[in-house]
Amino acid sequence: MEPQERIETDLMATTVADARDELNLAEFPLCALAHRLRPDQKTLQFEDQVWAAQRGETITRRLTISGSDAYGLPTALDDEVLLGLIQITKLRGFADRKVPFTRYQLIRLLAWRDESKSYERLDASLNRWTGVTLYYDNAWWNKVRRCWVNEKFHVLDNAWLCHRAGRGGSPGREGQDGPLSAFVWNEVLFRSFQAGNLKRLDFDFFRELESAIAKRLYRFLDKRFFHKPRWEFNLKELAWEHIGLARGYDAAGLKRKLRPAIAELERKGYLRPMADAERLRRLGCGEWQAVFEEARGQAATKDCMSDSPRAAQLTVALVGRGVTAPVARRTVARYLPAQIQAQLAVFDWMLARNDPRLARNPPGFLLCAIQGDYAPPREFVRSNAQTKRSQTVMQRQQQAHPPREPRAVRDHAKERENEERIQRAWDSLSPEARRQAEEEALARASRFQLTLIQRGGASGRAARRAVLDAYALKRLRGE
Repeated sequence: MEPQERIETDLMATTVADARDELNLAEFPLCALAHRLRPDQKTLQFEDQVWAAQRGETITRRLTISGSDAYGLPTALDDEVLLGLIQITKLRGFADRKVPFTRYQLIRLLAWRDESKSYERLDASLNRWTGVTLYYDNAWWNKVRRCWVNEKFHVLDNAWLCHRAGRGGSPGREGQDGPLSAFVWNEVLFRSFQAGNLKRLDFDFFRELESAIAKRLYRFLDKRFFHKPRWEFNLKELAWEHIGLARGYDAAGLKRKLRPAIAELERKGYLRPMADAERLRRLGCGEWQAVFEEARGQAATKDCMSDSPRAAQLTVALVGRGVTAPVARRTVARYLPAQIQAQLAVFDWMLARNDPRLARNPPGFLLCAIQGDYAPPREFVRSNAQTKRSQTVMQRQQQAHPPREPRAVRDHAKERENEERIQRAWDSLSPEARRQAEEEALARASRFQLTLIQRGGASGRAARRAVLDAYALKRLRGE
């Protein structure tokens, strides 16, 4: 695999399995969700009041967003682009403010169409993020100092795009032999990344949401549900200050705008379904309370109950290879069983060969292979064909000379005997001798195996077991 292909594969693996969201950006919106802004409007402002335990008082948090004269204020699509830039930076371990990328990678990550309109939209978005200035008054959480502070900064200090003409004059993809585009984060935002002021984000789920309001509500609630599963908000404060709906809407208008987004999050199993009277409670004249409760696995339980036996087996197979259970269930529901089974076979073959393409993120690579329906490596195809030919010859020989005992039974008995010999060898050692033997076995492990072991999980446990068993067998043979 070429370096550029590896970057693209790793990018998709990371965003599917291990996405991140910056906590300050999840708290307040960076754009208005109104259908239309006045042409002369260049400023947005959001604010609320919270109890600051460090100060022992209630403080007002305020975010002011100022757009440039040329490109204006960010839109909901710009907000998605910004989230995509965070995922590209996560791929590179938040190691440098300057982040190389290709426009095609970012468009594919965001699940946009690979067409001229998408490239133009991406260019415009980067122009806006370079020109926008954010003013946080008591509203930027500094994780190192553990307090709310004032900060004023651009989101991106600069960005440059490498263009290549495609067929028919359309934008081309930056190729393997061409230069990469790049962007540079502002130092304030990048310091927050490096300080770990981040939360996990189900990026697949986020991309599946159709409503911009549902996406914004999901990011805000997902941050809050980390602390407790049920939250109650003042309707106007939630909709105006944290979702970004226009202040021209009264309570009735806000409820009308929020209901479809809430219903979408309920249908997809994120929020516990509630009757409208329970969800939206009247407090007084024009004042309402919005109530949200995390589904906490209710949708997952429902999915498992409706799964066919084969779907359940595939889900278990994916989880056994390091994929999280929710992602495994969605993958099985979305893709053909034969497609998943084929990629599982290739993945196991690559794992047995210590393929370097799995070194960074094995579960993420597996998910990418399923989603992209990757063609199997030539070596796998040849090996598979040889295996089938060998099986055919063996079947013919068995038909001509039936064995006294089925091959599967003999293989199972031999495997069971080896396992028992290995277990007896380990059991015969004293605790100190066993510890020394395990250390010696791990010292002989390959770099790839050590990487899996250090990562932990199902893949790590399987790799450790394989290393110890191989070492024990060698000692039994006197090697």
